[in-house]
Amino acid sequence: MTGYTPTEASLLTGLPLTAVRRALEDDAVPSRKVHSGRIVQRVISSEGLLCLKLEQLGVGRLPLAYRRRIYRAVLAQPGIPQLKESEAVIIEVRRARTDLKSAMSSYKKAHAMVVEDPEIMGGTPVIRGTRIPVQLVAEMRRQGASVEEILEGYPSITREHVALAELYVQAHPRRGPKAQTRLPKGARVIARKAYPLKRAS
Repeated sequence: MTGYTPTEASLLTGLPLTAVRRALEDDAVPSRKVHSGRIVQRVISSEGLLCLKLEQLGVGRLPLAYRRRIYRAVLAQPGIPQLKESEAVIIEVRRARTDLKSAMSSYKKAHAMVVEDPEIMGGTPVIRGTRIPVQLVAEMRRQGASVEEILEGYPSITREHVALAELYVQAHPRRGPKAQTRLPKGARVIARKAYPLKRAS
């Protein structure tokens, strides 16, 4: 699939997912529908992401017809630093492109860090060079574990790995049960022993 899902677009632009979906429903930003069996998914191009970033930076407060006109003008002039609609309304397109470029760079690094190999943890997405599931790291952070605690438990990864794992999981939320990161209710620890994680071959 070439393009970005609404969830990815929300992460990359900083626009709430509900606002992304509303913009798509209103046809305020360019997108296309992709059919996969009975499932229809909206896919957003890089140009659509730029429009959504402008929405996040304030253009989204303007009336729909006005926003559509602004986006058409911006997309018709690739590389334009700003768009002057009137003396009172100046759209800083360069800032939107810069912010979006930075977010996309981090997102690409997160994807490059993740490996899905049937020979490693049955294909579960793991941090490259380890057998540590990215979902596990992100879930530990969500439950309140500090970065230092995670690094102490998994010394083979870095702070950047933790941050990128959180980023990856935000864009690819897990379907089904969450990763188990604590003991089941009623269970108790009878012994503790550390087992070194082997690097993936």
